[in-house]
Amino acid sequence: MRGPLYIFVIVFLSIAVLPEVYIWWRFVPLLPWGMRMAYALTTALSAVAVLVIITRVIGTVRSFRLFFLVFLLIMFPKAVFALLVPVFGTMCALIVALLVVAAFAYSFIWGWRRLKVRHVECAFPHLPETFDGYRILQVSDLHVGSLGASPSMVSRIVETANAQHPDLIVFTGDLINGRLAEMDPYRQTLAALHAPDGVLAVTGNHDYGEMGRMNEFFSMQREMGWKPLINEHVLIGRGAAQIAIVGVEHTCPKSPFVSVGDLKKALKGIPEGCFKVLLSHNPAHWRMEVLSKTNIPLMLSGHTHAAQLKVLGLSPARLMYREWGGMYREGEQMLYVSLGISGGVPFRLGAWPEINVITLRK
Repeated sequence: MRGPLYIFVIVFLSIAVLPEVYIWWRFVPLLPWGMRMAYALTTALSAVAVLVIITRVIGTVRSFRLFFLVFLLIMFPKAVFALLVPVFGTMCALIVALLVVAAFAYSFIWGWRRLKVRHVECAFPHLPETFDGYRILQVSDLHVGSLGASPSMVSRIVETANAQHPDLIVFTGDLINGRLAEMDPYRQTLAALHAPDGVLAVTGNHDYGEMGRMNEFFSMQREMGWKPLINEHVLIGRGAAQIAIVGVEHTCPKSPFVSVGDLKKALKGIPEGCFKVLLSHNPAHWRMEVLSKTNIPLMLSGHTHAAQLKVLGLSPARLMYREWGGMYREGEQMLYVSLGISGGVPFRLGAWPEINVITLRK
């Protein structure tokens, strides 16, 4: 992790410090006294945010949110301004920087509420005829601790999901940010999710924030009418045919996150030749253990959020994940990565919150 950490520190310091030095040297001395004081205030706020995220004096989640807010609304626009001034002049650079501030402000206030429904069809030669047209609705990365005390957003999600009339609802991890208490305002609302073949769920990395309470976590899901898949599978029948929905606990390659999935255990006992759909939170699991190593035709994941930022089809998530959003296919195996609903910070730009309707086709 040292290499990526050093790169992050260098990039961050470049964005945070160099534009400040340039702006103070070239522009601040020319400003009236009042404007100089206002600018100094934003600089001080940026410095405080950096200090907070380093020392974590108000807690990890709060410090991260403060850092994220100040970085996007103050530091990054300053960097944009400093980069554009030499090429396009002061006025053009200032307009672009202000547009960046407006876009990010929109993302914090409204963007994370723009719920979308994404439809995709997946065709497989070995899908049983009776499952042609089978609809799986995927919800991922709720992070309810970031949705506020009001359940209004969660109510919209539940109503929108039920209105799709899926055959099955699956949840692919990160129900909470890390504390089970975050679920208190939402249990009754989420219990209203329904589909003929039920609601199945797997865990994400954030769901293990209180490792000693995982039995309570799973019991809570059962009380809501969800079935947690803890390295296991369920068989769903249509006439004489069956498909297996396989679920593993969070699984990932080397990372700071817990990795407790057991795919071999989850697959044990599935009838020979049975069509399988795997629920696994982290898309990196696809190349780690699924692709070309199993005959699982379809895997559903979340986790990346597309970094909650996507512009012209591009996302910073591409720098961290080979598969970060949408459908991927190699040979006869497919991976679908949902951009999810929320994240550690209530912010979305371009990578709007989404639920996904996956229709299986013969």
